[in-house]
Amino acid sequence: MSWVKRAAARVRRAASGDAAGFRLLRLALVGVGVALTVRWVAGGARLPALYYMTGPSMEPAVSAGALFLALPPKRSPVRGDLVLVELMLDDSTYHVLRRVVGLPGDTLEMRQGRLTVNRAAAPWPFRILEPKADRALDGPVEGTIYTWGPVVVEPGALFVLSDTRDMIGWPDSRFLGPLPAGRVVGRLGLVLWGGRVPPFRLPTAPAPPPAR
Repeated sequence: MSWVKRAAARVRRAASGDAAGFRLLRLALVGVGVALTVRWVAGGARLPALYYMTGPSMEPAVSAGALFLALPPKRSPVRGDLVLVELMLDDSTYHVLRRVVGLPGDTLEMRQGRLTVNRAAAPWPFRILEPKADRALDGPVEGTIYTWGPVVVEPGALFVLSDTRDMIGWPDSRFLGPLPAGRVVGRLGLVLWGGRVPPFRLPTAPAPPPAR
């Protein structure tokens, strides 16, 4: 993937320049897109898709305004993955970036925003903007947005969360319950612009122990 890293590095350098730099930025983004298209088509696979992060629900991992590529889900999600989930809300379809925190059979709990998976503290980053803004959940998960559980993930489902625990993290499995694994339509690939994570790949945190 060194060719992607070189192209992304050009994008980041261009972003710090003047008008000429922004022209280079546009050309670099087009170049990355064309190169990815050629590689994925040649391999007979589905194409990656370009997404724009409209809000701060996944901070501190992915910032509002980040531009990123989502890759086709070629493997089953694992704990810690950032995935795109397809949701139907008000008769419209949305693709929402969320973190997979629970697999089938896992037991999840949250206390004051801190998540445990199978009684082990979850290692992934999170934040609470307004600790006093806790409120009751009114969906299938009983509790409040910061304190709930235990919840056992049923077969064929995934539990996904926003890294920001406040209401701006809606919608996730706190509000909707575990989601069918088939709702995953992609996973985070490359953060091309504006992310707070390293420029090419999100670090993978150690997973909690398996369910017992």
